[in-house]
Amino acid sequence: MSEDFIKQAKNIAFLVIAFSAVAYVYQYARSVDQTFPTKTFSVDGEAKMETANDIATFTVSVVTEGDKNIAAIQKQNTEKMNTINTFLGERGVEKKDLQTSQYTLNPRYSYADCNGKNICPPPMIVGYTLTQSLDIKVRDFESLGDILSGVVGSGANTVSGVSFTVDDTTEARQVARTEAIKKAQKKAKDTALAGDFRVGKLVSLYEDIPTSPLDTPRYGAGGNGVMEAKSFASPIIEPGTQSDTVHVNLTYEIVQ
Repeated sequence: MSEDFIKQAKNIAFLVIAFSAVAYVYQYARSVDQTFPTKTFSVDGEAKMETANDIATFTVSVVTEGDKNIAAIQKQNTEKMNTINTFLGERGVEKKDLQTSQYTLNPRYSYADCNGKNICPPPMIVGYTLTQSLDIKVRDFESLGDILSGVVGSGANTVSGVSFTVDDTTEARQVARTEAIKKAQKKAKDTALAGDFRVGKLVSLYEDIPTSPLDTPRYGAGGNGVMEAKSFASPIIEPGTQSDTVHVNLTYEIVQ
């Protein structure tokens, strides 16, 4: 086989490959052009949704201090927490709405007065503090005030702040989404009329759902963080509502 023939074969192969690449790029460009129109415009729309809060969440803690007898501290702490659980069950709070969020046993130390001394003895453990916390969800707001005061009478030392939320926002969000899309569609028609073109097919739809921070009332311990049950009447709790905004962006093809 001559050297000239080999060169000609290589040139022909190169041309075939180059032609195939050009054809592929052309076909791909056509498909992209058909799928994603080059002339498009976008409009947005938003709608507010407001839903009534139907779940209250708060945390109660039992803090027990004692000497070095850890078993006695645990027994005392457990009895108080069991009393709280029994009380909550009697008020209709289900087990699925209770979750232990903390169980911490910490030593307490005694420190020697080392002023003016060359050698200072190490701190000594004089006792332990056991803290057990329980996260609680209450779905019956009519009993919420009694529960907040009742857990203290059942042995809780502290009650953390109450926060409110909505169990299911699906229906309310769908209503707001429909309204937002209608606003965007109207804006698209008005834009096309002003720009002297027609609205083509919908190319894309994007939804952004920012959540507004919700300020929630607080019901907690004051002073040294320990509450006496006899000093707290049942509070009046106002759950309020939760507001969010549904934002959509629609992209349409421009038709001349």
